Amino acid sequence: MGKLASRLAAAMAAAVVTTAPAMAVETEAERPLTVEDVVSLEAFGRADISPDGRWLVYEKRGAYDTAPRFDLAWRSAWTLMDLWIVDLEAPAARPRLLLPGEGPGLQRMAWSPSGRRLLVTRLQGEAYDYGVVDVARGTVAWTDLAADVSTRGAEAEWMTDEALLVISRPDRSLPAAMRQDGGAQPRMAAAWRRTARGREASRTVVETRGGVEQAESPRPPRALVRLDLETGTKQVLAEGRLTDFALSPDRRLLAVVRGEEPVPVDPDIVVLTESDRRERLSLIDLETGVETHPGPGLDVAPHLLRWSWDSTAVLAWARADGSAWREGGLIKATRQGVERMIPEGLTPGDDAAILRGVRADWLGKHPVLLAQDDAGGRMDWRLLAGVGPPRTLTAGMRDVPARIASAGPDALHVFADGGYWAISTRGAQRLTPDGGRLRETVPYDPERSRRQAGAEAPRRDWSLATDETGAVVQVFADGGLRRISGGAASVVRTLSAAPGAALVLERKGLAETLRLRRGGEDRALDVVNADLSGVALAEPMPVAHPGVDGKPATSWLFLPRGAGTAPLRGLVVKVYPGSYDNLVWADPMTMTYGLRAQVLAGAGFAVLSPAMPPGRPEDRGDLYVRSVDLAVDAALAAHPELPRDRIGVLGHSFGGYAALEIAARSNRYRSYVASSSFSDMVGLWGEFEPASRIQPEEGMRLRANQGAAETGQHGLGAPPWRAQAVYEAASPYLKAEGIRAPVLFLTADMDFVPTGQAERVFSVLHRMGGRSRLVTYWGENHHVWSPANIRDRYAQIFDWLDETLSEPPARPDALPSDGPIPRTPPGP
Repeated sequence: MGKLASRLAAAMAAAVVTTAPAMAVETEAERPLTVEDVVSLEAFGRADISPDGRWLVYEKRGAYDTAPRFDLAWRSAWTLMDLWIVDLEAPAARPRLLLPGEGPGLQRMAWSPSGRRLLVTRLQGEAYDYGVVDVARGTVAWTDLAADVSTRGAEAEWMTDEALLVISRPDRSLPAAMRQDGGAQPRMAAAWRRTARGREASRTVVETRGGVEQAESPRPPRALVRLDLETGTKQVLAEGRLTDFALSPDRRLLAVVRGEEPVPVDPDIVVLTESDRRERLSLIDLETGVETHPGPGLDVAPHLLRWSWDSTAVLAWARADGSAWREGGLIKATRQGVERMIPEGLTPGDDAAILRGVRADWLGKHPVLLAQDDAGGRMDWRLLAGVGPPRTLTAGMRDVPARIASAGPDALHVFADGGYWAISTRGAQRLTPDGGRLRETVPYDPERSRRQAGAEAPRRDWSLATDETGAVVQVFADGGLRRISGGAASVVRTLSAAPGAALVLERKGLAETLRLRRGGEDRALDVVNADLSGVALAEPMPVAHPGVDGKPATSWLFLPRGAGTAPLRGLVVKVYPGSYDNLVWADPMTMTYGLRAQVLAGAGFAVLSPAMPPGRPEDRGDLYVRSVDLAVDAALAAHPELPRDRIGVLGHSFGGYAALEIAARSNRYRSYVASSSFSDMVGLWGEFEPASRIQPEEGMRLRANQGAAETGQHGLGAPPWRAQAVYEAASPYLKAEGIRAPVLFLTADMDFVPTGQAERVFSVLHRMGGRSRLVTYWGENHHVWSPANIRDRYAQIFDWLDETLSEPPARPDALPSDGPIPRTPPGP
């Protein structure tokens, strides 16, 4: 039986196992990481300890390449997920399946207030549903409500153990977030079939008028439903384009945000992530059903919806219709109306920063806000007491925290300068001794919205931290510490915590062990990838060198394990401006996608991740060349064994764009790989995203690429007709005739980076007699998800590098330099 068939059989068998999982980690001889390892990884997902401390529930994913589908991007792995439970009151209890026979396809959502019940979802086929589990009995009641995925707000919230609120989809379609990745392909196929039959028109229609885009078909509505579990009653509280909701602490009021009215696009500038709808705030009285609209004419920004402790007011950031976000303010909304809380001269940042999420909370009856003055300067937490000017509460901190770790009615608690602090109306007080090195530990939950996961502090009297030894500690409001677990270099993540307990992951090779730590107990509960413990990942080594600004910089070099015993296949410079790769470990949930330095090193390549500043659009191409040259020069000097005559440059997304910018200017490197690469800024600005063409009712996303070009990563500052010279300077397509080295392009038909971006440069190289290869993956988007395509993409890269790094240049003017070059200065 082949390896894949064996895994499929194992996955089928695992689906019916209800007893404890095997705990042995198989020891194998050390070997390099392979692509086959990556596509077959199992993984742990999220985990939660119930509010009463009785139960532990965690997600566990089967081998990735055994999933039944791969058209939902990373959510494809949800089809392999199952839920396991541990009774924490039984010391010897082992994990068991929470719902035998109901999975896979299960995910945990939220505990009821007492921990008696658990809200779950199930993704199977084209159905994504809510279910409520009676945990002690091990039974589930499916609600007949289609679940939703929200990228900007809440999906569900418990009121009591007997009642909860959920966002549902009345038409029972898959959520828009899933259809964005996987809905376009079947829609296209159906449209082609209609045309082939010739009996009905097959087309989409979109229209723009007055800066507003509109599709022919309406967007499927969403409904906010109150579900009574005792009676089975379902009451629809709100419908439409629901964006977010939040329940007041006393469970009587509900803040709801809807995006119904279209916003005309600004002809001067588009801000990335800006909604094409005005987001309106309303308050619903859950006892009377009366809905009030406290701020008519106000447009609410995402990622802030925070109730006061006394349930009388909710904080949001809002602007008047037609104004910029930075011209808005922090508002306190009640049933009686809205009070603007932020005075003139104070701002949480520019429009883009506001749309990423304003950080604010309550200190007693008064709001606090992370803000700076209009002239710039430092971001500090400010108390807005309503009388007199705002008070700066964190002036005594060297490094001001961007988030609040936990919130109490009279004090907020944060980690800063290696210690734990209480912020009260009197200011900030350090609770732990100077000289410590405490850092906040945030439990892993990638599926929660930004508001819930990062901007909204839990209301409790303790926080979770890691000390200088790597131990997990609980820090209390008086500064007291409770050590939950000893330090261990192998701990890679804390999944969940409760008073006196933590659930952590330990790694050995690619094997991960789930461990419960509380008091003196350290218990191994479960393991994934047990047979991959001997896989050796490349360790990144720092390479110090001067940066382009003359200041010290550090790049990172990955060498294959045992590199001294085998010849290197080449040196790959993996570029991404503004970021570098110095991490040993990408967890099994995320290691599958992307182009990983560890995989390249496992295949025998040395990989250098250089320090590269993002730079201004007008001159960043030259900046990229200088940055990479400096890093390469330093790596070659520190490691003479590196093959200086076999160096290639690889990048994905903005990294692929940087690779093309370097290729158009440098003759130093023998080969390039540009994956999902931008090349023509004018084309990027105006072209539709592929999914929007066939399903425009889900949102045309016209502002996504325009915002990315103007105010996002590309930072061009204006539309093309107002900045032609900048767009030209930032477009390697217009300089592609200068590319002398071979280029491999990797594209996908559903990528938001259109395939035409690579096709443009491919066409130039064809016309100029250069060498290039264009590989297009069908049904894939910005990352590749199909295991077969993942295998093929790495194979394409390895084969291309083997071919082009070894062969002589095709043209005399393409001869690479084999050492430091004169144009690489030591400073700016």
